[in-house]
Amino acid sequence: MTGPEFDECDCPANVDAALARSEPGAGLALLWLVLDEFHPAAVVLPRIKRGLRSRDAQTRANALQSLGHFGRLHREIDDESLALLRIALHDRTVLGGYQLRGYADNAAGDIGSFVPRHRLPRWLRRRHAGPWRPRPLRK
Repeated sequence: MTGPEFDECDCPANVDAALARSEPGAGLALLWLVLDEFHPAAVVLPRIKRGLRSRDAQTRANALQSLGHFGRLHREIDDESLALLRIALHDRTVLGGYQLRGYADNAAGDIGSFVPRHRLPRWLRRRHAGPWRPRPLRK
C-alpha cells in the first residue's frame, strides 16, 4: 500500500485486503488502523492477530508494534494475543539488524505498563510489569 491508497488504510477492509495479498505495506496499514482511535477492539485485534501470523517478517514486526500500541491505547489485551506475543518473544528472525523478539519485547513492555496487572498472566508480570500501583489503604 503506497501512494494514494496509503491515506485510506485506516479502513478495516483495506487492511484485510493488504494482509490477504501479503503486500509490503500491510504492516504499516495495520499500524494506521490501530492508531485510529475510532475503531473498537473487536475490529482491531483480529487484524493484529492475522498480522502476527503472517509469513512476512516486516508485517509481523509491525503487528507487534501494533499490539503494543493497542495495549497502550485500550488498556486491555486478550488471551490469544498474549499467546502469540509469547511465541514472538522467542522469534530470532532478523529484520534490519534486529531480531523480531526485540519487537516483541517492546510490545510486552507496553502491555505490561498500560494494561492493569490483574489482567496479565504471571509470565508477563514477572518480566514486563510496569509500575506497581499499590491499592489505597482502607480506613
